[in-house]
Amino acid sequence: MDESADAAIELMIAGERMCLLADRALYWPARRRLLIADLHLGKGNVLRAAGIPVPSGGTGHDLARLGTLLETTGAGQLWVLGDFLHGPRQPRVEALWRAFLAAHPECSCSVIAGNHDRALVPDAAGVVHLPDDVADGPFRFRHMPLDAPDPEGAHVICGHVHPVVRLPGLPGRYPALALDPHQSILPAFSAFTGGWLLEDDRSWIACAHGELVAQARDQRSAPAADA
Repeated sequence: MDESADAAIELMIAGERMCLLADRALYWPARRRLLIADLHLGKGNVLRAAGIPVPSGGTGHDLARLGTLLETTGAGQLWVLGDFLHGPRQPRVEALWRAFLAAHPECSCSVIAGNHDRALVPDAAGVVHLPDDVADGPFRFRHMPLDAPDPEGAHVICGHVHPVVRLPGLPGRYPALALDPHQSILPAFSAFTGGWLLEDDRSWIACAHGELVAQARDQRSAPAADA
């Protein structure tokens, strides 16, 4: 296994220089665009309302992490590749998001709606609502992975399945960027999510305790399973 650890790793994806950040985000310098997937704002509130005892403060914590990434990269664009929200509109969550936008006026935010975004009202949330599938440069940006390579050769960047891996000598499972020849699946940005365990023959880069650990193996396509 080829391993490396750092706060960021520079990658060449479809001929474009990209930067994977240890806090579960991908940065495209040519567009000054920060890419994340599966933010799931308000998920803890939804679970607590259903009687599931989970800690509070998850939304504020995730937005603080996101703000740090915007400041670190100097991004002028933030794209959320699906599952911006988790469940119905929540006034407190909307207030936190509005405060986040006000704190970063230099950055625009765009969202590709995911399967949890049924309550998303783009104008009310202060975001641009992108189509379900967006072509830009050599890429297709979308929420769900494709089962087969794009017939025109575009590289898909997506989310939805929350890839995770196990690391030797460390307990638990860690979010990871799944790397295939034809698509890259982002880890869930939300710190409060489950995950799809990648098989041992996949190539991935894991986000573990502020570091990145990379494994290069035989590459296969990922299923478009729900998460």
